[in-house]
Amino acid sequence: MSEGKINKVKVIAYKDPDFKDKLGDYEVLVNPEKTAKKGQLNYSTNTTPIGSSADTVKFKGGRSEKYEFKFFFDSTGIISTKKVDDQVNELKNLMYTYNGDIHEPNYIKIFWGTQFEFQGRLYSFDQVNTMMDTDGTPLRTEIKAVFIYSVSPEKKALEEGKNSSDLTHIRTVAAGDNLPLMCYRIYGDSSFYIKVAQFNKLNDFRDIKPGDQIIFLPVI
Repeated sequence: MSEGKINKVKVIAYKDPDFKDKLGDYEVLVNPEKTAKKGQLNYSTNTTPIGSSADTVKFKGGRSEKYEFKFFFDSTGIISTKKVDDQVNELKNLMYTYNGDIHEPNYIKIFWGTQFEFQGRLYSFDQVNTMMDTDGTPLRTEIKAVFIYSVSPEKKALEEGKNSSDLTHIRTVAAGDNLPLMCYRIYGDSSFYIKVAQFNKLNDFRDIKPGDQIIFLPVI
């Protein structure tokens, strides 16, 4: 960070789950005093035999991660003279408003300066007007927003990295490997190499080298 410069939190909106097609961004007026993350793993206990003295907890797969953040808006002139409602609508258009092109709200990334904070989608928000003008116009507003974690299909496959033949998993290319051979080992059928190459965005199925990681989906 440059001396004397305060890096602001920025919210960036995307229209795709890969977070590549950027739509716009919003830089906060005031950085929050704190942020909070909450994670949860999914387990099942319904396989425990009746009469057992304790539950056998089994992992169901998947995780839920949420990020809490407070936005502050001001139009008193101390921070900004722009109407609070206009400021709020600018942010809501990025993260809350229904996007007709994708038929759902946008995907969101949050940065604090150059530091990546979170990626996902808006889960909920609570808006409180903390100062009003004599005519009822809000002069200061706080929004407590909760975001839920979301990843692209490619990153999800990399994070899971499971080895079962019926699940997405990763293979590292070794010397002497080629895509048809790797497909034969996994699927028992080398003809899947074209679809695997397309999913991994290979211009040519021969365009692999030792050390590359290839994502293999369930039977395609």
